[in-house]
Amino acid sequence: MNQHHGKSYAGGDHTLHITFNGRVKSAGVCGLGWSGMHDHIYPSHFRFRQVYLPDSNIKQVYASYCHNLALGESGTLYSWGCGNFDYVNWSLKVYENAESGIIPALGQGKRVYYDVGDNPKVVNLPLKKDKNGDREQIVDISGGVLHSAVLLNTGRVLTFGQNVYGELGRSSWRDHEPKEAYIPSINGKKERKIVKLGPGYHNIFAISSDGKLFCAGDNESKQCGEGPEILKSFSHVEELDQDEIVDQVEGGFCHTLVKTTSGKVYTLGCQSYGVRGVSLAENRTLPIVTTKGIIFSKDEKLPVVTQVELPTEAMQIAAGKFHNVILGKDGNVYTFGLNYCGQCSGKESTTDLYVGQNVTLGKESNDSDLYFPVPQKVKLPENAGKIVNVSAGFNHTILDDDTGKTFYAFGDNRMGQLGFGGDGYYVCDPVTVKRE
Repeated sequence: MNQHHGKSYAGGDHTLHITFNGRVKSAGVCGLGWSGMHDHIYPSHFRFRQVYLPDSNIKQVYASYCHNLALGESGTLYSWGCGNFDYVNWSLKVYENAESGIIPALGQGKRVYYDVGDNPKVVNLPLKKDKNGDREQIVDISGGVLHSAVLLNTGRVLTFGQNVYGELGRSSWRDHEPKEAYIPSINGKKERKIVKLGPGYHNIFAISSDGKLFCAGDNESKQCGEGPEILKSFSHVEELDQDEIVDQVEGGFCHTLVKTTSGKVYTLGCQSYGVRGVSLAENRTLPIVTTKGIIFSKDEKLPVVTQVELPTEAMQIAAGKFHNVILGKDGNVYTFGLNYCGQCSGKESTTDLYVGQNVTLGKESNDSDLYFPVPQKVKLPENAGKIVNVSAGFNHTILDDDTGKTFYAFGDNRMGQLGFGGDGYYVCDPVTVKRE
């Protein structure tokens, strides 16, 4: 059985699910392609509906914030997206800059000018052939908020999309087309073969066959380790214990979550809303809400890498924008970080975020419901099945059980991304959702 079938993948304001027969369904906005902009929310978005893909059997999907990738059994890559196209000429209903917004991350060149709700389309990649004439095969897909990445069976990594922060692993910010990203050697050794990718908001991560971690893109918060604030090429994350073998990595807005084969979990990057999993209040930055979003002070006090204390070994990790989800070997699910929308489960935050606000965090704060600084166990419904897959979206969390017929959802449901219907608000306790 395909390892991705029967599982869910949380995106920005949507969730994708692959059925056991390889069909893809979506709940929320941006998963259907033709769903349109965010200001067009219909009751049908609050339940799973089929995504119309040309390939009858989808092997893998990647749900980003405003776009999606799907790998068909035929080896074909498909992409689609919605609602994040810049420079709109509303009088002509034209997106005047075909290189803006999400368009480059679709990998379809300048053919995509409009957010007309197109169905998934084929991404043409520069694949090579070996001496026997066999074409390279896609083995993993990933990306970030405005970029995409593809791993081939030869170990080559192809990236495309926006490159403002170097997230494509190349220097030119105008270079959007699918091209190979170079992975450097370590201590003069030969180039590593990349075997797995990891997503990040403005980053892309790559794991080599010997368990080394590489990162490209935004590094302002040291989410890639020590180095320049913008990494225009892949860099080895040297601060991780080199005796540890990395086997999974996911990045949030400005933090990185890393799991090793020994079951340990490490964090790098910003300290906002407890995303580093460290309980010391004095080691947390103070977020300030502005018209341009949330900004953070630069008085970082934590080491570049910190280990997350868990009561068990980790089996799987997932990183949302400002929250983290860990599936433990003990069968429990642990969350930490921002809980404003209930994405960590538990009590809903009563703290409103407004422009100009200083959000006070720490022991002296009354905002204990706003974030969880250290992992807390998620209380699942009685008679819940065994959890086998966890996924973190922008502000929501999805947990799949071992039957493949049920999942548990909590967090932001304003766009219908939890897939059970409802009134479109925050859900703090896990809701049992049966697959159709």
